[in-house]
Amino acid sequence: MLSIISPADLSGELSRSLKIKRKWLKHSREKAAELSGVPVPTIRRFEDSGEISLRQLLMLCQVYGELSVFKNVFTIPKARTIDELIKRKK
Repeated sequence: MLSIISPADLSGELSRSLKIKRKWLKHSREKAAELSGVPVPTIRRFEDSGEISLRQLLMLCQVYGELSVFKNVFTIPKARTIDELIKRKK
């Protein structure tokens, strides 16, 4: 599927959004680390470069975002036939 936004663009947008939300709540990076369990240097790196592990991003989303949106990232299409349904069960 073709997309006009690149992974680098999206990670940059996410990191900027986190920083804005953190500052809007008047949380220091230290407070964000305390609340999320993500180390301060990792939060700094994410806000500066957009680089972070998926697990740590999810930990930050639990505190500052909407963690549940990740549940539907990899949706499985509904089976169209009984045969497809049986194959999935295996």
